[in-house]
Amino acid sequence: MQPSLEDIQNFKGKYPKQLWGLFFSEMWERFCFYGMRGVLTYFMVTHLILNTGGHMDAVQANLQYGATQAFVYAFTFIGGLFADKILGFRKSLFWGGILMIIGSAILAFDPFPENNFFLGISFTVIGTGFFKPNISTMVGSLYKRDDSRRDAGFSLFYSGINIGALLGGYACIAIGKGQLFTSFIPAEYTWNVAFGLAGIVMTISLVTFLFTQRNLGPIGLSPFRSQDDQLRTIKHVEGDKVAPEDVAPVTVQVKSGKGWYEYAVYALTLALIPVIMTMVAKTEYTDYFMYIIGPATLIYLIYEMTK
Repeated sequence: MQPSLEDIQNFKGKYPKQLWGLFFSEMWERFCFYGMRGVLTYFMVTHLILNTGGHMDAVQANLQYGATQAFVYAFTFIGGLFADKILGFRKSLFWGGILMIIGSAILAFDPFPENNFFLGISFTVIGTGFFKPNISTMVGSLYKRDDSRRDAGFSLFYSGINIGALLGGYACIAIGKGQLFTSFIPAEYTWNVAFGLAGIVMTISLVTFLFTQRNLGPIGLSPFRSQDDQLRTIKHVEGDKVAPEDVAPVTVQVKSGKGWYEYAVYALTLALIPVIMTMVAKTEYTDYFMYIIGPATLIYLIYEMTK
C-alpha cells in the first residue's frame, strides 16, 4: 500500500526514507551528466574533423561546449513545464533518463563516436532537461512548507549531486584519455567505454528510481492521473420509462480524456532531436534560439504570477 502525502510529510527523524532513493537516483544521473560534460571539449578538439579537413580548435570547441550547456539549461525550463502540466514529475524523469541512456549508447556502440557525436549529445541535452528539474521538485514535496528539516534534506540531496559530479567528471575523462584501467581497455575503445560508462550509471539511476518510487505515494504523478482517479456520482437512466428521481445514483470513474497529451509530448521530443542536433553543431543558431526562449520564459513566468 502506497503512503499518503500526509504520511510521508509526517516522518520521524531527520530525513524521510524516500529521500534516499531520490539521493541515489540523482547521484548516478549527475555522474552521467558531468561525465559526458567533462569529455566534451577534449573530445571535440582531438577527434572532431571540420569540413576543412583539420581538427576543431580550442576556440570553436569552447563555443560548441557553451552552446551545449545553454541548450541543457534552456530545456530544464521546457522539461519542467511539460512535467508540471502533462507528464508529472515521475514520467518526465523516467523519459529524460531513457533519452540520456540512448544518447550515451549511440556514442558507446559506434566504432567512430565522432561520426554521431552531435546526435548523441542532442539526446543527452533533451534528456537532462526532462530529468534534472523534476527530481529536485519531488525532494521539496517530501516536506511541509514550514518544516525546518527541509534545509537538511536538500543539503544531503546536493551532497549526492557533488559526489556524482566528482566521480563522473573524473572517471569518464580519465578513461577516455587512456589514463584509467589501461591494462584491460584497448586504446582504440577508450572513448566508447567512457561514453558507455555514462550510460551504465544512468541505467542504475533509473532502476533505483523504478524500485523506490512506490514509496513516494502521490508525489510526482501526472496531473491527469489525479483527474482519472476521481470518482463521480451520476444517475443513469435507460429509455424514458423510469423517472430520474427513482433511479439510484451510481459511482463511476470518469476519465479525463487527455492521456494522449503524454504521447504528443514524447513525439514532439523525438521530433526535436534533429533540430537540436543542427543548432548544437552550428553555434550561430544558438543566439537565435536564446533570443526566443529567454523572452518566452519571462512572459510565461509573468503570466503564472498574475493568474
